Amino acid sequence: MSVNIHLALRVDKLESLEQAETVKSALAEVLREHSIDRDVLLRKFREPISVKVTTGRWPLSVRGFGAWSTAFERDVTEAVHGVVPSAAIDVEWGYPDED
Repeated sequence: MSVNIHLALRVDKLESLEQAETVKSALAEVLREHSIDRDVLLRKFREPISVKVTTGRWPLSVRGFGAWSTAFERDVTEAVHGVVPSAAIDVEWGYPDED
């Protein structure tokens, strides 16, 4: 069974725009690996320096969300901390069908 979800992922505690660009590139690879790169927005911000991944107007439709979300969060953590170990990662899931 598939579930519709919204994703809001934010990476903070970055010290420079160069770190933000490195994190953005690492996240882009994770998004490609999970086949959601065309379904989300990946953006770098200057103030405060951060990187965000969000769903757009439409939610993601994910089969096996429990296992997938665990693997996705693990891969995000490994990718981000692999390039900026001190970065803070916040992942929030929204369930539009429950609203």
